[in-house]
Amino acid sequence: MARELKSFRERRETRKRKTGSKKGTPFMVVLILILLAVGLVGYYFYEKKFAPTKVLADKAEYFGVSGDEVALFLNDEQLFTEEDKPVTGRVINGGLFLPYEWVMSELNRGFYWAKDVNEILYTLPKTTERYGLGDTLEDGSTAFVRIGDTTEDLFLNIKFVQKYTDIRYSTHLEDESKRAFIFNDWSPYETCKVKGKESVRLLGGIKSEVLTTLKSGDNVKLLEAMENWSKVQTGDGYIGWLRNKHLSDKTEVTPESEFKAPDYTHITRIDGSKVVLGFHQITSTAANAYIDDMVKGVTGMNVIAPTWFILTSDEGDFNNYWTQEYVDNAHARGYQVWATVNNFDGGDIDESVFLKSTELRAKLISNLVNAAVAGGIDGLNIDFELIPERLGRDYVQFMRELAVECRKAGIILSADCYVPYDYNSYYDLEELGKHIDYVLIMCYDEHYAGSEEGSVSSIGYLNHGISETTKMVPADRVIIAVPFYTRIWMTNEAGETSSDALGMSDALDWVQNHGVQLSWIGDDIGQNYGEVVEDGITKKVWLEDRQSMQLKIDAIKEAGCGGVGAWKLGQEPNDIWEIVNINQ
Repeated sequence: MARELKSFRERRETRKRKTGSKKGTPFMVVLILILLAVGLVGYYFYEKKFAPTKVLADKAEYFGVSGDEVALFLNDEQLFTEEDKPVTGRVINGGLFLPYEWVMSELNRGFYWAKDVNEILYTLPKTTERYGLGDTLEDGSTAFVRIGDTTEDLFLNIKFVQKYTDIRYSTHLEDESKRAFIFNDWSPYETCKVKGKESVRLLGGIKSEVLTTLKSGDNVKLLEAMENWSKVQTGDGYIGWLRNKHLSDKTEVTPESEFKAPDYTHITRIDGSKVVLGFHQITSTAANAYIDDMVKGVTGMNVIAPTWFILTSDEGDFNNYWTQEYVDNAHARGYQVWATVNNFDGGDIDESVFLKSTELRAKLISNLVNAAVAGGIDGLNIDFELIPERLGRDYVQFMRELAVECRKAGIILSADCYVPYDYNSYYDLEELGKHIDYVLIMCYDEHYAGSEEGSVSSIGYLNHGISETTKMVPADRVIIAVPFYTRIWMTNEAGETSSDALGMSDALDWVQNHGVQLSWIGDDIGQNYGEVVEDGITKKVWLEDRQSMQLKIDAIKEAGCGGVGAWKLGQEPNDIWEIVNINQ
């Protein structure tokens, strides 16, 4: 009986153990499932927050190009228009072609589209090189292509651009998103090596999309270093961000250029003196006889500029008031003769006709240089005023081509230009200064007939002319022209204003005769000012006198300018030359 009870207990315990095991199995399954779920959630949040993304950036959207378009980068910055659209080149016959207008704006303004002959011109010191449609470079590639009628439709082969421009470049034209990196900055830069496999990202952050993935040992150009990330340019043509912990072996690289810039030589005064120039206004051959009267009492002047050549037609014909007697007289006095060519004394002409014509430009240049050589003239002074902006490039090309022929003939070439402001920047003083010998800045007509009243030439206006011009042209080849005249401003009771121009001598007499009390206005004016009321008319004058002229000449000397000019002879008191002579 006892054995049977024991057996019963054993069987019951066995059943309990079996029953307990069955009850524990669901619990373990649930526990495992919970742990798995927690793990999956944890992994999800880890991936979401901490793991680097592997999502690739949309490169078409990043570069903004498709088909044969090429995204352009200049000095590691992608280029965009004012409308925030990418500036794009083109792949043509497997090569990179750049927009003409962009090349002119950012790389080299020396190229000139001669639409009349379908040629691109580039003027060197002794010649103008010409490339027509279909003409090729040394490697057989086409120099440029034209796909329409405007300069917006012109594209220059980058090899053509590089022939005349100090640039280096790399291209990635086989990719779907084509791109090119162009550099005209030759400053040293830093490179680094990549440690381990690492992604370059659109932005600085591990969740930013991937542009490209680099392998260990790849080189990158360091563009900008932050605390944890650096902006880099990769060898396969991407600009993005890398983690600093994956960068090592920082090295400085100094790029070297093999470009040989043309040597645009300049003819200046042989004795090393600064130019002291007086304009002599001549409107007929007979007026040459008055040279003795014009220079009587003049001291220190070494250049006389008679206005001999006056344009009279749209085709570039001109009147020539030269006489040998005048040249001989001037030379005997120790003056160089720079014949002035102007576009306004001969009546209203359309300069676009001859400036846009390759043939007519060449004809006018030949006629001017031949006249100068035959007449023993030392220099040509070009005074083309009120050239419209649409003719700016044509005017500059005319001056380039004229510079070539003057350089060959040993003739000094100068141009009269306005005080530089944004609105007249198309006169392109920098490009002019590269080619011609002297740039003369007309620091007068600050206020003129028809403008509001004010000074003809304040010291602030002159200082602006000096400072802005010498940013673009070496100071020793800049001539600052000052006025030998002023204006009397008259305002009637109705508020209507008019003015009369008076030479310095006549203006001084006017002040004395009308009992005008003068007071000095300093700061940006630098002139004696006075006013008087007569018969209900208020008359005002900002006087040009010895005091104001001394201020101007001091500024010209201090800036190291190459000379001073004066408009015009015959208007000044003789003692003003004691001040104007900057060589003493």
